[in-house]
Amino acid sequence: MTELERTLSRLGEELDWPPTPDLASSLRARLSAPPARRPGLLPAAGLRSSLALALVALLLLAGTALAALPGVRDAVLELFGLQGAAVERRATLPTPPPERPLDLGTHATLAGARASLGFEPLLPAELGPPDGVYVRRGVPGAELSLTYRSRPGMPRAGTTRVGLLVTEFRGDLAPEYLGKVVGLSATVERPRIDGGRALWIEGAPHFFLYRDPDGNVAESQMRLAQDVLLLERDRLLVRLEGAFGRDRAIALARSLR
Repeated sequence: MTELERTLSRLGEELDWPPTPDLASSLRARLSAPPARRPGLLPAAGLRSSLALALVALLLLAGTALAALPGVRDAVLELFGLQGAAVERRATLPTPPPERPLDLGTHATLAGARASLGFEPLLPAELGPPDGVYVRRGVPGAELSLTYRSRPGMPRAGTTRVGLLVTEFRGDLAPEYLGKVVGLSATVERPRIDGGRALWIEGAPHFFLYRDPDGNVAESQMRLAQDVLLLERDRLLVRLEGAFGRDRAIALARSLR
């Protein structure tokens, strides 16, 4: 059973399905009942059911959003999700795109980025100031990218040409902005980092892509990625990419301030 199937099964057990109504008794009760509550307010059970159904819809959308990716037509074997990102495991991966320079948005200073973002940036405290700061405005609240040169414990990654690439955006405003497609040989783990949810992907290059506001895959932004840690920090989705191991990635994540 896939992750999506397990989630839908659990939600099905929690939903309160109403019994077949007794129309005659219902009519008598309605005639003698006090005035109805104000419109727009849901009882607790109805609210819980509505929220659960909304979550089902979100999972189904995330599970099918990458189906239009060229060269990927087989079924999703596993689905992993965070606020702001969906990761799919598939048996077949698309043809790797041609290698191109990273497009991280507009070059900026850290002070300038702070003034234009809809959130306060998080920086790995142990690394000092970033070597590069970039802002992309195609996502609600904008996206921040930070680059750090290679150094001991952070070798130069073949996919980014830097030691560490950090990206941050408001996952609550763009719940399906990032997508990843991983193959059978990649490892996907779900560690908890200071109580928050995270995904660690390693073992084989995987595909990293953006979706536009209409949910379509931006093929010009699709590229191969190396080892990646995705984590939720309050409203933010933070992504760390590099050629380092899991322990190093988690240590960097815990140093974010």
